[in-house]
Amino acid sequence: MHVTLLGTGTPTNPHRFQSAILVEIGDDKLLFDAGRGAVHQLYQAEVEINRINPVFITHHHFDHINDLFDVIISSAMRGRTHALEIYGPAGTEKIVNALLEQVYAPDIRFRLEEDKDIRRRGGSWAERPEAITRVAVRDVGPGLVAETGQWRVSADYVLHGNFTHAPDFNWHCLGYRIEAEDKVVTISGDTVPCDGIIKLARDADLLVQCCHLPQSLVNNPLMQYLTTSILPSSGQAGIIAAEAGVKRMVLTHLSDTITQDTFPEIRDDIRQAYQGDVLLGQDLMCIEV
Repeated sequence: MHVTLLGTGTPTNPHRFQSAILVEIGDDKLLFDAGRGAVHQLYQAEVEINRINPVFITHHHFDHINDLFDVIISSAMRGRTHALEIYGPAGTEKIVNALLEQVYAPDIRFRLEEDKDIRRRGGSWAERPEAITRVAVRDVGPGLVAETGQWRVSADYVLHGNFTHAPDFNWHCLGYRIEAEDKVVTISGDTVPCDGIIKLARDADLLVQCCHLPQSLVNNPLMQYLTTSILPSSGQAGIIAAEAGVKRMVLTHLSDTITQDTFPEIRDDIRQAYQGDVLLGQDLMCIEV
């Protein structure tokens, strides 16, 4: 497997694009999340965007789905003819349908009418605007999500917000486990330590782990709340990797407090629990698994 970190930042980090990870297995190109810059970075990585399929969404924060419609429309305009498969937690289907049928409906109609005019004039091109709406979206939960003869993707719920005071809020977040070529890659999504991420990352060859801030900043009630149920510190990232027994971990979803300069501190935090190989994620970093 070939893993490319397209975006490794948080919404407020001006130095990195937002969450998106490409996993290539043979000729297949799987995309996990589509935050701001995902399509730009796919072009920078010289990826045939019409070959992206499927797309797996971890959750519905804007920095994980900003570029979702861009992936849908750009893959069609670059020649995609088949249905783009999209998987994500409850509500994903509703979001995609709103993008296609409401938010970007005039854009889609424009492209269809433009294409008709061009063809009436005897022209043609590789763009396939009629394929924009060829999307097969499915809401998923824990268990097997998708598989082919080459790979298998499973999901489980992870802890990124626990609002017991709001029982009407149907908020679910997923992590993913990719098994292929006798290797395992785990995409944590945004999560603090929980049973779901430990299960997904068990004995993984590579864990792509959210790491929001250095342990030293967990020094007041607000930061303690955040690292209890929202986003993990560097120390918690080490706990996840150690408990799951992963072989290698790369850190992503980094705030601007985590840089190459502060990485020695971050690594020391992680080493309190985990002794394996740790990489500081960078936009467009490529990792062979």
